[in-house]
Amino acid sequence: MPWKKYIIQKKEGEESPISVESIERREEMLWISNERAKPDAFPPCIKGILSRTPEGRGRHRTAAILASFLGQAGYGRDEARRIWSGAACAEERIFEEWFSRMHCPKCRALQRKGRGYPDPGIADLDLCHPDELCPSFEGPVEYACHLMSEEDRERGSLTPIKTRYFVWILDWSSGKEGAIEISEKEKETLQALLEEKAAGRDMMLVYKKARVRGRLRPCFFLRHQEEPRRQILSDLM
Repeated sequence: MPWKKYIIQKKEGEESPISVESIERREEMLWISNERAKPDAFPPCIKGILSRTPEGRGRHRTAAILASFLGQAGYGRDEARRIWSGAACAEERIFEEWFSRMHCPKCRALQRKGRGYPDPGIADLDLCHPDELCPSFEGPVEYACHLMSEEDRERGSLTPIKTRYFVWILDWSSGKEGAIEISEKEKETLQALLEEKAAGRDMMLVYKKARVRGRLRPCFFLRHQEEPRRQILSDLM
């Protein structure tokens, strides 16, 4: 997506005073075919997943890929679960988390060597054997549903699957404008800090990335011009 080039990249622990220009809500949409793709139209990688031994290496990755593919390729939940159950050896939660809720990975992602679930790379599983049609399509869903133009996508519909929030800021340390993706909890924390800042004097809003439960997450806190005052990690609230 074009807006991704505006995402601000920060090193862990690097602090920057910022001004918030706006908080934007975006709905992530999933394209789903109105008609069920026929099995003989499936791409080689999906046929390979359906024909391989379910208990083999990478079974969680292939289970997720298959569930997401069936969800976008027009299959109803009951029929998709029947197909998935016969070809996957994984927890039912993977089907529920990926069917009609996640985008089926594109070929570029599938052709990477995977690092284990949920990384979708399957180059190490010897399932990607492109045929003469593969170069014409971005991914398995495009192949099976023969999506070659935006007009072709009119044969399906869009459904919202995830709400995402972006904070558009001015980074005073670099003079650059950009966006930071945040969770709903982080949005609520930031809004509370902005209200506190508006009620106080000589306060600045500071942004950095910090580890929360092992993952780098946005961290916002208020600081007096001279000394630190308060820091909040929304995920710890």
